[in-house]
Amino acid sequence: MNTINYSIVIPCYASGLWLPELVQRIAEVMKSYGIFEVIFVNDRSPDKRTWDTIVQLSEKYDFVQGIDLLYNIGQFRATLCGLEHAQGRYVITMDDDLQHPPEELPKLIKAMDSSPDMDCIMGAYNIKKHTFIRNSGSKFLAFVMDKMYNKPRGISTTSFRIMPAEFAKILTLYRIAYPLLGPLIVSVTKKVMNVSVEHHVRNYGQSGYSIRRCVYATFHSIINASILPLRWFSAIGFSTAGFAFILSLWYWMCWMFGGSSVKGFTSLILTISFFSGMILAGIGLLGEYIGRIISEITGLPRYEVRSIVGRGR
Repeated sequence: MNTINYSIVIPCYASGLWLPELVQRIAEVMKSYGIFEVIFVNDRSPDKRTWDTIVQLSEKYDFVQGIDLLYNIGQFRATLCGLEHAQGRYVITMDDDLQHPPEELPKLIKAMDSSPDMDCIMGAYNIKKHTFIRNSGSKFLAFVMDKMYNKPRGISTTSFRIMPAEFAKILTLYRIAYPLLGPLIVSVTKKVMNVSVEHHVRNYGQSGYSIRRCVYATFHSIINASILPLRWFSAIGFSTAGFAFILSLWYWMCWMFGGSSVKGFTSLILTISFFSGMILAGIGLLGEYIGRIISEITGLPRYEVRSIVGRGR
């Protein structure tokens, strides 16, 4: 059996309209790189067209494999599903929206050939063709990763990446309910680097990442990273206790020297309201961690495959 050089994993969601163009451009670029495969993971798209298109492409091209998931699991877990099914010596991940131009694939491949000791090489965009809000959210998430995941300074984490198969399989061993591949990669290894690539404007459809989903993903990245938020609240709690002790001494002294106990009623109410809110926020944060533990123990499997087409399956 011939060895597959490259496996290109692409999670799909409501993208059937432009998948033929994507495959055609990938085929044109990769024809000089030996045997390769393209793995489309249909993340339970709401439209029937996406999976029908993947089936048609698997019948037309012998390098296309399609995986249809039983229920929607999100981009990151869908990507892990593709990694587990990849058979190439190197695994490439990219998005399905054509904002990762297939013509930039040779840059990733060349960089990996030049730096074979790297565990992951990610494309760093010259100019991101997202909205201002999306770009701002990406910068904030990068800041969070710098602080919580000890990400190497100056490294940009993107979903346009290439990895040796051995390292890609290591990522699939992490059985966490809400995996985020960028943070997971930089927490596992520091042998990462960037190569400059183009980022194109989205010409088809609309992004599935609303502001709410971006905030949700950022929150999950923080919770997955560490217990640092709990430590922050612990520090706030001890600081508050110290402040309350000093304040109680002050009011005791005022009472000793005949100060009025009626004054300061407004400030007292505001203080109680503020710290009551902090307590409730802390309890809510603790609940998130407890809920995460429950999800890890009793939650659904990371994915379930409905059917596989292409490449002799």
